[in-house]
Amino acid sequence: MYSYLSNSGAPTLGAALQHTRKRLCRQIDYLAMQPDAAFPVGWPALVSVTEAAFRHEESIMELAGYAGLAAHRAENARILSALHHVTPRVEYGDVGIAREALAALAAVVSTHRYAIGIAPIDLHLHGKHARHAGA
Repeated sequence: MYSYLSNSGAPTLGAALQHTRKRLCRQIDYLAMQPDAAFPVGWPALVSVTEAAFRHEESIMELAGYAGLAAHRAENARILSALHHVTPRVEYGDVGIAREALAALAAVVSTHRYAIGIAPIDLHLHGKHARHAGA
């Protein structure tokens, strides 16, 4: 099992969020480079990776006691709803909508989502896991 605390007890939750973001960005970049014919096949994998990334980041935020978690979950739900909404069109071969949705997802992931002051998360301030920090 992955530990979110380093050997010294210092929080590494920000690093875990960054790793999740990079993995999602790689999947987005990979699909973006594919020919149009690959989109109907690659789209479900992108949606699955996005769902997993969001679940992972929400778990990290919950562990950290992040005060904005409810709003962040709502934002994640809206993004996933949009991805699921276009999925039937992508499966039918509407690559234009797929590329638009992919570009929007990339913009959200690269700008807003990880610029909200989460990394580095300081567990010392939240108290929930202060015992790990020697408090």
